[in-house]
Amino acid sequence: MAPCLRVLRAMPWVPIGGMDAPSQIRAPSGPREGDDRPVLLFFSNRRSGPARRMSSLVAWVGVTEKKRLRVVEIDAERHADLAEALEVSTVPSLVLLRGREILGRLEGRATGNDITRLIGPHIATRA
Repeated sequence: MAPCLRVLRAMPWVPIGGMDAPSQIRAPSGPREGDDRPVLLFFSNRRSGPARRMSSLVAWVGVTEKKRLRVVEIDAERHADLAEALEVSTVPSLVLLRGREILGRLEGRATGNDITRLIGPHIATRA
């Protein structure tokens, strides 16, 4: 297994909007059988203005694309080992994964068009 996935499996995943709700924190069980949706990891930090501004945009992407994409928000300070394993050096950052493969990334503040260009080629066309 790739080193970043070993770390990823050991870290709690926090659904978008649930960073402060400990009851929502759970260990990833991995994708469900037949769930081939890519995962968009949003590395953020409360002290980062750009990350706070991007949070609602990423949440919107998570809602509008929930049938084709899983979106997970990760506090980069609390989970520094995961950020390091995925070579995230800037907050905010987006890392797009499918299975064991990193499909793409955006570092720094991104627009809706930037995110669409990142995820577009990798999400299924099913509604």
